[in-house]
Amino acid sequence: MTNKKDLDYYLGLNWTYRFEWSDEDGGYVASVAELDGCLSFGETIEEATAMIKDALISYISCSLEYNDNIPEPLKAVDFKGNITFRTTGEQHYKIAKRAKTLGISINSFIESAVEQKLKEIA
Repeated sequence: MTNKKDLDYYLGLNWTYRFEWSDEDGGYVASVAELDGCLSFGETIEEATAMIKDALISYISCSLEYNDNIPEPLKAVDFKGNITFRTTGEQHYKIAKRAKTLGISINSFIESAVEQKLKEIA
């Protein structure tokens, strides 16, 4: 059985769509984060969404036709939850001190800080 990466395979991946308002254009510039140059535009979010999905099909089809590399989105199953975090001794001390003050582990403190930051930038 061949595991052929065709258009259907790529369209089934979890692509990261980005939408940014453009005052200059009076609408939304849409892009696929993983694919440089895969851009589109729409006057509404709905239109921009439809247009970027069409652009994605064209981008992938063209890349397949010319045997170009297609970077794939990250997959959650590829991550196990272990991160090596390096910092200075002083920073480590501050983290440990703050975690102890809060009555939690260093790991819980860092997890909470990262979660809070991710919510801020979402």
